[in-house]
Amino acid sequence: MSPVLSELRLLREAIDEDVDRKRVDTNLGRGVYGYVGCLIRLVEDGDRDPSRALNEARSAAGFLCAVPCLPDPRPRSWRPECHA
Repeated sequence: MSPVLSELRLLREAIDEDVDRKRVDTNLGRGVYGYVGCLIRLVEDGDRDPSRALNEARSAAGFLCAVPCLPDPRPRSWRPECHA
């Protein structure tokens, strides 16, 4: 196995652990976890340059760490109703 694939898998496991321990937003974490999983498959199939995939995965993980929790959704009553 290539070192890049190993690093991608370790990054995906770290994201999974962060989601399990509630260190990051669950919805964002699941999305980034899935994205990194897709990058792994693309690299395995030879459809993505490994170094580029690793950079993209690191960027997504960095974003996840920068935005650990999304604010609670606003109640629907804040939107003005359209009376057409």
